[in-house]
Amino acid sequence: MSEETSDADTGTDQQPSSDSDSAAPDTETSDESPLTIALPDGSESVSDAIIAHREMLSEPRDHGLATEQDITHLSEAVEGLSTDIEGLSQQYEEDRPAITELQNVVEQQQRQIRELQSMVTSLAEILGTETEWQTFDDS
Repeated sequence: MSEETSDADTGTDQQPSSDSDSAAPDTETSDESPLTIALPDGSESVSDAIIAHREMLSEPRDHGLATEQDITHLSEAVEGLSTDIEGLSQQYEEDRPAITELQNVVEQQQRQIRELQSMVTSLAEILGTETEWQTFDDS
């Protein structure tokens, strides 16, 4: 009796259920539509399509496909651009503090210009004249 319970624990009862589980996908696939592949233009059969694909692979340039040389050239170009981008990113990070400092200086100078314009306008009003300002945006 202990052998029967140990057989039940080892999974002898589970084998039929695993068979039914493996049978379930078979019934599901039979309900699905079969796989269809469109044949290339000018091919009337699968063998014609295979021959056409072989021709395309043997002479890729004639069929608008990339050749090994094209791929090598593009790979080298991409690698070169990646290196350039990394260098530019590093240069930007190094120059960022200087750029920030220049922005701060420009903002300070713009504030000083506005203050000077305001003082000159006030003085001109005291003297009874008018002022006109030309800025870089106006020209």
